[in-house]
Amino acid sequence: MGDSITHGGQYHEFLQLFYATRYPELTLSFHNCGISGDNAAGMIERFEEDVMKHKPTHVFLMTGMNDVNRTLYFEGTASDKILKQRANALANYKRNTTLLAEKIIENDVTPIFLTPSIYDQYSKIERENNLGCNDALIECSNHLKKLGQKYNAIVIDLNTPMRKLMERELKRDSLFTIIGNDRVHPGATGHFIMFHEIISRLEKPGIISKIAIDLSQNEPIDSSLYATTEELHISENTLSFNITEKCLPFPVSDQLLSALSLTLFEQKYNWHMLQVEGLEKANYDLIIEDVYINSFSHHELKKGVNIANYGNTPQNIQARALQKIIADYRKTSFQLRIIPFIKYKYLQNYNGQDDLAEKRMYLNNQLKVIEQKPYHGYIKSSMEAFFETLPKIDSLEKRKRQLSEQIHSFYSPKKQQWKLIKRASAKI
Repeated sequence: MGDSITHGGQYHEFLQLFYATRYPELTLSFHNCGISGDNAAGMIERFEEDVMKHKPTHVFLMTGMNDVNRTLYFEGTASDKILKQRANALANYKRNTTLLAEKIIENDVTPIFLTPSIYDQYSKIERENNLGCNDALIECSNHLKKLGQKYNAIVIDLNTPMRKLMERELKRDSLFTIIGNDRVHPGATGHFIMFHEIISRLEKPGIISKIAIDLSQNEPIDSSLYATTEELHISENTLSFNITEKCLPFPVSDQLLSALSLTLFEQKYNWHMLQVEGLEKANYDLIIEDVYINSFSHHELKKGVNIANYGNTPQNIQARALQKIIADYRKTSFQLRIIPFIKYKYLQNYNGQDDLAEKRMYLNNQLKVIEQKPYHGYIKSSMEAFFETLPKIDSLEKRKRQLSEQIHSFYSPKKQQWKLIKRASAKI
């Protein structure tokens, strides 16, 4: 549950993908309940109808970016009137997030509080800077931490690690940012960093699987973890074995390379290890299901190689196929979110008939009020999308359910043949 950072964001897609690949036996459903421009007061109003309809076990709550009223912050000295408005906005935030926490708990749902992601008041990019806005978000974060203590609830601090990362990287590049050019909305890198902080709080570091074989003994020793090794055969030039693994690696696209360089995600959560000791000094080709993966020296194999880094493994190919389904799920969910967005933001005070023509006229009048605002074009296109989506709601909901079922049934462990074939002319 959140504002535009959740509404159009990606961190929950990464979260869903992690659980689908790491724990394929679990039946978990994720629902995007973000609304662009929303704040804690708006979330209270729509909580029962928009969130509880999903019958959640947990609610991730992130708000603050709109609650603090960013336009109240700027470079220079603020008047007493502005200072009072800032204080009132923070007081409203604290009161409303406390009410939201109570609503969540009263409905026997477990709250997980996410502190607001950062407002980038740090980078020197050419964009108006609402200086001080992130300081207000830090105060919001501190309030959420107190709520967590009060209700014995998980609080995941996004703001602090994002800010520290920014401060570290800005020492090298004054234009560095993990947020978009508007200083508010993170791109893929920022959302992955948010996801990494969430998963680091919820999950202990752990490997995908460890395939470990020691040939240095009289009898080969198999000490694999989260994988079953069978039918191990040794010939003069080939070591072959069958592997059944419990889960899949997290697929990493090129767009996430920057995010990976800024986090420890691979080392902590995406280690798919192959370790073989006792091999003769040579280079070895790794073949999985008749697909050449890469060539490794006996030194590398003894130390252990992370094959999650090789996109051509059958495991990674399967994980990317699952990623496409989850991306489609997110896209379908986003299409559906246009309905509550317009309903709660622009039709909230509509008292007319349940008639599309009347609603269109009402919304057109709403557009005239914001005609000079920079977000007029976005709201206009959103209203058009609202009317286009209304007749598609049932089919989109059905599509969402179908995709959810595909995700839940996608992966069942299968036995795969692995081979290490000694190269004839290796240079050691």
